[in-house]
Formats: sequence, C-alpha cells, structure tokens
Amino acid sequence: MTFHFFNPENDLALALGDKHYNPPKNIVRFSEDLSLLPVWYAEVNDCVLSRTHVPADWMQKERNELSVKSTWRHIDEYLKESISSDVLSPWGWNYSLYNMWKNKSSSSQIIDCEKIRELSARSIVCDILTLPSIKGEIVPASFVQPKILTNWNQVCSFVHEYKVVVLKAPWSSSGKGLYWVEDECSEALERWTRNLFAKQGYIMGEKVYEKEKDFAMEFKSENGDVSFLGYSFFQTEDGKYKGNILASDDWMKGQLSQYVHPSVLQNVITILCEFFTSRIAPYYRGYFGVDMMVVKSENDYFIHPCVEVNLRMNMGVVSHILNDRYVQKDHRGYFFVTTFPTHEALLEFHASSQHDYPLEIANSRIIKGYMPLTYFQNDATSLAGMIVE
Repeated sequence: MTFHFFNPENDLALALGDKHYNPPKNIVRFSEDLSLLPVWYAEVNDCVLSRTHVPADWMQKERNELSVKSTWRHIDEYLKESISSDVLSPWGWNYSLYNMWKNKSSSSQIIDCEKIRELSARSIVCDILTLPSIKGEIVPASFVQPKILTNWNQVCSFVHEYKVVVLKAPWSSSGKGLYWVEDECSEALERWTRNLFAKQGYIMGEKVYEKEKDFAMEFKSENGDVSFLGYSFFQTEDGKYKGNILASDDWMKGQLSQYVHPSVLQNVITILCEFFTSRIAPYYRGYFGVDMMVVKSENDYFIHPCVEVNLRMNMGVVSHILNDRYVQKDHRGYFFVTTFPTHEALLEFHASSQHDYPLEIANSRIIKGYMPLTYFQNDATSLAGMIVE
C-alpha cells in the first residue's frame, strides 16, 4: 500500500543535509494542521499518515459526494503494524525522513537521498538554462545565464556587472535563502555570503528581470520516464505562498499564449521532459514542479523556463489535481493556504466563508462554494481550502 505524508519541513531538512533534523515549532504546528491535505490528491485506497488524531467521520458527507476513496491513520499507530511492501510517498524526501522511515517502519523501500539532495540544489537551473535548445530557441541571446559563485570576489564582480541581482542559497525553503542586491556589496551582504559559503559551498547569482507573470509547469516521474502534468498559476506575498488558481490547462495555456506563441510552451515541455527523464527519473519517483515566469523585454516577452526546480510534491500539483478531480468543468476557483494569528480567527474565517460561499456539489463535482481541506478542530491556526466561483 502507498502511504502519503505531509512534511513541509522537507526543504529545511535538505538544506541542513543531516539524518537528524528537528524543525522549528511553527513548522511542526503547520505540518500537524495540514497533515490531512494528501487525502484529496492520494489515489484510490491509498492511506494518509496523519500527525494528529482525526475522527473517522471528518468531512464524510463531502468525501462521499466527491467519491474520495483514500483513508488516514495516525503515524504512530501505523508504524507498529507496517509491513515490508509498504511504500511511503511523502511531500518530499530528505535524509531525516528516510532515516525515520528506515528505522521505525518495516518497509523495504530504498531511497537515494544523497542523489535527491544533489538534484534538489539550485545549481540544476544552470544545467537546464545552458542546454543548446534553451539558449537557441526559448530565451533571447541577451539572456544572462545564472552563475555559480564560490567566493566573495566573484559575488562583488557579479553584482557590479549586472547591477540588480538576486543571490540564492543552493538549498532553502520556498521564498527563503534569497538576497536582493542593487549594485552594492555591503558588509551585511558579505556576512550573509560567507556564512553560506561555509555551510553550503557556493551561491547562485542571477540577474533580475522585469517579471510579468509567475507560473509553473508540473511533472510526474514514474517508471523511468517523466511526463508533463499541467500548468499552475500561483500567488505569493512577501515571498510567502498564498495560493493557486483553480482552472483548466487550456485556460492557463490561453493566458500564457497572450505573451508567447503556444509552440514555445510546447518546446519547453518537450525539452524539460527529455532532460528530466535522463537526469531525475532514475533516482526520483513522484510529482515535482518547475517555477517559471513571463519576462518583459524591450519590445516583447519571453519565457524564463527554469527559475527553480522543486523536486517534491508542491501546491501547484495539489491545485491541479483538485481542479481535475473535483471542480465542475469550465468553472474556476482558488486554492489557498492561510495561517491565522489564533484558532479563533481561523474559526471566524471558516464561518464567514461558509456563509459567503455556500458549497454546492453535483455529480461528484463542486459547482460553487467554499470547502475546507484540512482538519482544524485541534486548536489549529493554519488551514487549506478552496473556493469555486
């Protein structure tokens, strides 16, 4: 059986690169609050390992109406009864999680965490953007390739040459590990870079472009092959994830085609599937995503085909599956993840959303309305949900 596990601390654990990682209390709380999110994207008869005790009748009416067939168990109870054929499908793989799984479960599953960490580093962006098919067909000749910087002098040279840049840690959680610089090599920047050199060995330097739109392409690695899953449009605020638009791939493709010809998008998909089948498929099985953006140049637009590779499950894939499985065709909506200052504030939001957006389900599809996707009765302060128009 396949068991899903929501471990949003994965990126932080990868950055540390250690078998024993203890996430901050706020991340532990977040992971507990959203531990049942995989119920909605798991396959039929899969099981979700929860970090909290959840009543068996949670969302029973909605799950029945939407034909949701996955179940859940508390992880501590499950580990006492695990068997060798069990397969874990976590949000993301890292040394710490694999160490726990290997030592506490009876599963015979083998994961090459060293290779997954290597492929999760931001340096893979350089490998993709220097592909001849990318340089010649997708990005203009004036595009500045990201550079791997290994000392302070290289950092200063890069900053002074390209003026407005962003420096990135090789491993960090989403929206973190970034340092935006405008033609100034300050003492604070030097401290930041030298600390990263000591911990992670290098820094990624990238020229900042005028962004028109954020989006991502989502992929699935399975049986030695990588296939394109679909597009996702995401929103952030101050670098923090807010949510994804729920819409069909055709609609999203139509939005992107306002900036570039559809053939460009297809070329990117073909190039990346070939690259990932060679580089990632032998070592990683599961969903992953590539963050991209539409860039405004002097007289036109182009696609930046690889801002970041997220070699793990991600909210873009979640939103794609939610829309594909549960939302009425040709309807659009919004998938969100929100953290509130208090449990009472969460309950107030939930009550007002139920009032403002009454849920309507017909023929196993959401026609309109608000639906929570995570259990929030144990003093939770974080909530995942969706609103369909």
